[in-house]
Amino acid sequence: MSEVSPINRPVAPTLDPQTRTARTKPQADTTTRGEDQVQLSNTAQLLSKIADLPDVRQELVDRVKASIAEGTYDTEDKADAAIDGLLEDIA
Repeated sequence: MSEVSPINRPVAPTLDPQTRTARTKPQADTTTRGEDQVQLSNTAQLLSKIADLPDVRQELVDRVKASIAEGTYDTEDKADAAIDGLLEDIA
């Protein structure tokens, strides 16, 4: 019967049936291997950045969207423009 060894491992020694000693000694794996490298695609890098974003406060986003749609969302720019208009009328 033949011996089957795991991949990338030396062949297991076979025993001499009369002396029960190994016929051959296992060879050490002397294969030199390079360093492992990983290359991430641009998509994978982008997904990694997205995962690091802070949580979205969806209720605030929905409220602001509704205000913008209704035309009632006031920004600092709108307030500054209104104040500038009032100051021009007074002056």
